[in-house]
Amino acid sequence: MKKKNGDIKKILDKENKIFFIKRLYELINHGYMLEDSLEFLLIQYEVPNDEIEKIKEKLSNGSKLSDILGYLGYSKLIVGKIKFAEDYGRIEDMLLEVETYLSIQKIQQEKVIKTLRYPLFLTLTLISLIMVFNALVIPQFENIYTSSNIKMDLQTTILIKSLYYIPKIISIIFLCAILGITYIFYTIKYKPHLFLKSIMYIPKVRSYSKLYFSYRFSMELSLFLMSGFSMKTALEVMVEENYDYYLTLFSKEILKELDKGISFEDAITEIKYFDKSMRKFVKHGKNNGLIDKELKLFSELMLDSFLTSLDRNLRKLQPILFGILAVVIVGLYMVILLPIFNMASSLR
Repeated sequence: MKKKNGDIKKILDKENKIFFIKRLYELINHGYMLEDSLEFLLIQYEVPNDEIEKIKEKLSNGSKLSDILGYLGYSKLIVGKIKFAEDYGRIEDMLLEVETYLSIQKIQQEKVIKTLRYPLFLTLTLISLIMVFNALVIPQFENIYTSSNIKMDLQTTILIKSLYYIPKIISIIFLCAILGITYIFYTIKYKPHLFLKSIMYIPKVRSYSKLYFSYRFSMELSLFLMSGFSMKTALEVMVEENYDYYLTLFSKEILKELDKGISFEDAITEIKYFDKSMRKFVKHGKNNGLIDKELKLFSELMLDSFLTSLDRNLRKLQPILFGILAVVIVGLYMVILLPIFNMASSLR
């Protein structure tokens, strides 16, 4: 893989970032030193020698794996996870978790693209077809009706008017959907406070966000607790590290409640962005002394619920799109055939 435009961050695409983490985990887990592991993998990806030397120099000067991954273009979330493992846990375990996280993310993106690609292609094709039909075919029929002094019947008029407005309506809906999705992703990344305010008014986004935030928070907290931290210390470290806006905000709010003397299970119920079932798992974990494992189990359940719900809703969307396309196709045939039948009847 060749270096692009002198930017090392473009050497690894999404798929190769997963394999890079996977191979790095395997090498480190088999006892290879970090520097040797990175050098071996970078050679496999045809990274220029001067870049490899830069990375080795960074390691010699005290840089850690999290710094190198950031240099290679991994997201702040991934870098933050590795940094946490460097400070408080085992890097091998976190690499394995990062690989799982990136793999799930890739699978879901592929599912969304696979589900929407064909219907969207057909939709855009039909919009173009109808526009060409409106521009070239319908005017010819109207001229024939006018020159023959044949009155256009109500059905034909309605169909022609419908085909005139359908592409405009579909285009507006399509544009609104794109703008809505763009707005959501923009606020998630650049205006997280605005996103948190907005999601409470968008039903589907609200339910997905609760599942996702519950998964992220319980998973992160369980890692701290498994590393030997107390509950309060774990929350304080999450605030101090500040590698994720949402986790930091939730931790701050829970700490405020804990300082008032409120129990942890009651404090999390005050966070409206968490699933209500989290309280039961936390309480059960406190009662049997296994709150770290209970939180880990809860995070896995939340992730499964998130992925299952997303897949189910995407499956529902596809037949709706095909149904709309079928109606439009039938409409096109009707517009072509009805005027011909009407004119034939009139000429008799």
